[in-house]
Amino acid sequence: MPGAPNDGRNPASPQIQFAGSYHCHYSGSMQRITQLDAIDLTPGIPDWVIQLLVGVAGTLLALLTRFLVDTVYPGAAPYAINVPAILIATLVGRFNAGLIVLVLSSLFTWYQVMPFQGSFAFATSSDGPRTIVNVITGLLLIILAELARRNFRDLLHEREERISEREMLLREVDHRVKNNLAILTSLLRLQQNETGNEDAKQALEKAAGRVLSLSKAYENLHYGVDNIAVVQFDEFIERLCGAISDALALEQGIELTISVMPCKLARDRASGIGLLINEIVTNAVKHAFKGQDSGLIAISLTADQTQAVVSIEDNGIGLPEDVREGAQGRVFLDAFATTAKADFHCQTSSEGTRYVATLQDLP
Repeated sequence: MPGAPNDGRNPASPQIQFAGSYHCHYSGSMQRITQLDAIDLTPGIPDWVIQLLVGVAGTLLALLTRFLVDTVYPGAAPYAINVPAILIATLVGRFNAGLIVLVLSSLFTWYQVMPFQGSFAFATSSDGPRTIVNVITGLLLIILAELARRNFRDLLHEREERISEREMLLREVDHRVKNNLAILTSLLRLQQNETGNEDAKQALEKAAGRVLSLSKAYENLHYGVDNIAVVQFDEFIERLCGAISDALALEQGIELTISVMPCKLARDRASGIGLLINEIVTNAVKHAFKGQDSGLIAISLTADQTQAVVSIEDNGIGLPEDVREGAQGRVFLDAFATTAKADFHCQTSSEGTRYVATLQDLP
């Protein structure tokens, strides 16, 4: 068979949730705005060329908008029609691109739309100040849009620097943890070799094996691209099983198979499942196939948008009655499952053993 709950009396709770949601939405909007920068997207082309091209494209957009509006409401909102094109050009091509659109679209509007088509003449004394006010308003819009763009850009760079610093610190901590675990394993092995008591030797061997398991889990935790707190869980399982297979030097006839689906999981939960897999596979290799010429250990991961299910099963002789519940090994497995926030259960018979860990609320 291969945070504290809200009791309704704390009015601050909904405000905190709203603020967190707004912050995430705001950060995402900032990133999308800064990604529109055409100069950053085309580093091999001079800045002034990009700004000129964006300015011309923005002007054509303003003229197209003018044409579409004139088909329904001729001459309506002569200068206001240009505002979207000016704003887009500023965000995409920076200040100079917005200025180009403002100048060209204002000249076109003045000459072609008001007050007479094909003329720069004014019909009344108020047309001149009206044009000047609209141009000044457009210039202020460009300045504000440029300031907002720069501010968003600076904030995003600052955020990326903080994330990089956190990732560097986290990698340093993990590196030191792995070194400390290696030292601890060596000390336990050394003590095991020096003691003459067989019971103590077995206890030290088990302790060293579990510390080594923890070291393997840390070693195979790689970081996600967008979030250092999340790992690509399927890749983690594949790397971990490869390391386990190499470390155990599987005897001839014992096969370890892996079948996984793409899935992301929080680092702390992934490490718990990694310890669980290592403990089960190690025990299966040592005890599940006694008296058999061959054996199969199958590990699978199935996942969807809401949950992931990890299954570890073998076709060995099953678990003895005295170790099925309450044994020390089972206590460790339950502890690892609790760390991973997983629902964990085991099925065993004379045809093999199957462990299943179900992870809800991904990642």
